[in-house]
Amino acid sequence: AMKTRGLNLEQTHMTQADRLSRLFGLLSLALAWMVRIGEWRAEHHPIPRKKHGRPAWSRATYGRELLCTALRWGKTTFYTHLELLKSPFSAPGRQKDQPVRY
Repeated sequence: AMKTRGLNLEQTHMTQADRLSRLFGLLSLALAWMVRIGEWRAEHHPIPRKKHGRPAWSRATYGRELLCTALRWGKTTFYTHLELLKSPFSAPGRQKDQPVRY
């Protein structure tokens, strides 16, 4: 998802270690945000399945579409997606209503 299908990391041509380190940090945050939004969106509108049974899109791609639209056009939806970035992922196999303990 950080390469051709998502964030186009290979097109940067950076070589300086400190800049590359910051770029990886930023792209990791962006990828986590895209996956979080994709997970939330898949709960409300499931990802369609192809004939062979696999999902048509990844969670990152599904979230990227919604995030890009919100960044361009939707001020109120952007703040909703920003709140999603702050909320933790639910643990696999657990119910959604259990509290998160730190």
